[in-house]
Amino acid sequence: MCISVFYAQVMGIWLFLVGLAMIVHQARFKKTAMEALSHPALVAFTGFVGLAVGLLIVISHNIWVPAWPVVVTLIGWFILIQGVLRIFWPETFGKWMKDSMAKTGFSIWSWAWLIIGVYLMWAGFAS
Repeated sequence: MCISVFYAQVMGIWLFLVGLAMIVHQARFKKTAMEALSHPALVAFTGFVGLAVGLLIVISHNIWVPAWPVVVTLIGWFILIQGVLRIFWPETFGKWMKDSMAKTGFSIWSWAWLIIGVYLMWAGFAS
């Protein structure tokens, strides 16, 4: 199995389920996210995890092609950058996230994860 297919399957299922849960239980997830952003130790821990996962994806799958595998690479870079932001600028990251959730950002991200998840599942399981 190609690494792109594997990542597409895993990320697709994960993003779909997380996006669906965020849409179905929006109030609970918003509350949980706001509380998590108020705890510096939790922001740092999730930053370390994001840094590790992002590096694993980017180093093993830094594929820039005009096809669906680039989505996996972009997600890896997104996770890596979020991890760096959480570690080096936790207050700024928390403020951005809280401001985003106070507006329509939470709904947009929820639907984005769901749609990207469906796309990656299609790409990964159809290959």
